[in-house]
Amino acid sequence: MTLFGVSVLRGAALVGLLLAVEPLHAEYLRIKLRVYGLDCQLCARGVSATIQRMPGVKSVEVSLKTGLLEIVLVRGNTFKMSDLRKRIRENGFRSMEATVTAVGEFSGAKFEVSGSGESYSIGNPDPNAPAPLELTFDVR
Repeated sequence: MTLFGVSVLRGAALVGLLLAVEPLHAEYLRIKLRVYGLDCQLCARGVSATIQRMPGVKSVEVSLKTGLLEIVLVRGNTFKMSDLRKRIRENGFRSMEATVTAVGEFSGAKFEVSGSGESYSIGNPDPNAPAPLELTFDVR
């Protein structure tokens, strides 16, 4: 086989390998976020609509009575809490505490949400917990 033929085969193998690898997605599944100042119907509709347009969002429900946003995300999303908090701030509101359900694994004392680059200190991990792990926890 010629040098050119070997190079072509290596290149084809590399392309095949790159195409076979799936990108790592974040796995936020559900977020219940308290939003300060969200107390009128028009504002709630506006915030709901802007969050609904974020990639990976399946549904958004707003409760004016409690000031809570309940966000359900599709599996395999690329969602980040930091992007959500930024979007809330851009709409003139302040995000408060949240209860999050996400898939990830422990790295030391931190729970890393798969593929998001975001991690949370949520206490001592169970050393026998399987990875990846679906976990619900509070975020301040």
